[in-house]
Amino acid sequence: MKTSANKKKGIGSFFSFINPKSETLLPHSNTFIPENSVLLYSGRQAIKYVINSITNTKNIQTIWLPEYYCMHVTLWLKKTYPNIKTYRVEPLNPDFVVKASQFVNKNDIILINNFWGVSKCLVDKPDGLVVIEDHSHGWLSTTCINSKADYCVASLRKSLPIPLGGIAWKPDGKIINRPKLLPPDRFVSIWDTITEAMTLKHDFESTYEIDKKEKSLELINLAEKQLHINFDLTHLEDSHKKNIESYMNINVLKLKSKNLATLSTMLKHHENCAYMALNPDAFGLILHLQNETVMQQLRLYLINHNIYPSQLWPDNVLRYGYFLNIHIDYRYGGEDMEYIAEKLNAFSI
Repeated sequence: MKTSANKKKGIGSFFSFINPKSETLLPHSNTFIPENSVLLYSGRQAIKYVINSITNTKNIQTIWLPEYYCMHVTLWLKKTYPNIKTYRVEPLNPDFVVKASQFVNKNDIILINNFWGVSKCLVDKPDGLVVIEDHSHGWLSTTCINSKADYCVASLRKSLPIPLGGIAWKPDGKIINRPKLLPPDRFVSIWDTITEAMTLKHDFESTYEIDKKEKSLELINLAEKQLHINFDLTHLEDSHKKNIESYMNINVLKLKSKNLATLSTMLKHHENCAYMALNPDAFGLILHLQNETVMQQLRLYLINHNIYPSQLWPDNVLRYGYFLNIHIDYRYGGEDMEYIAEKLNAFSI
């Protein structure tokens, strides 16, 4: 077994800086740029932009979120809107149909999440219900590109190597009514902090100076905490807009799908762990576990081997089990996939 070239750097975690004109990225072009889309600093801002646009012209009774969803986004939205309720979902079932007609009113908004990029986002809805789809973990997926929802949003920084970035659009190409926007002062500071963290991580990957790695982690954690407590809906600085746009022509999903195809031929069945979404639209290598103790054992085992999975998402309803994601994006190649498969196949409890 070859040693992963990224073993020392680590597999996963946040993106390091990469030039958008890098030879790693340029061969994989993306043509999906939603017409009349709006760029913002985060996926949360994108959701708020859409909701505020709607409430400018329509009285909304209830905003419905998936019961299983990012806890940070849920808490952030609940501090912004007092009229939020949740509904049950089936994250393991891409064909799950949200039977919204059984619990919503026509003056409601419902957010449908594209789980891992493979959900079909099916909804049985009454007339008048406004549907927002969240493609943060499904940017460029088939469901994202072919959406028939009233509105779509995504956190672009989940998929693109940018400090911050969110997007909102109407799949019919119409312009979203612009709500009130504030100056972006706080988000400019957060952007600068993450930019420094990405630069330090880039430097660490060539020098392996541990202080650069530690400082980058310190900065990224600081920035994340600031994002959780800043609720302003702001306009995007022109320079930041241009930065985001320079990465949007990259087909990051195509780069992932090649790695996922490689992994799918190597992974062995594991009685305690199911590999989800092994198809070209998948956000990453998604692992599902029913037991929290086993999940934590696997997570720590992988970290000890310099593979850093993210949990999607902590602090959720227990009946959904536990999901881990291992990043398999443009940063990694065939040897890295061999390394990931080797470690996962060797895991035991």
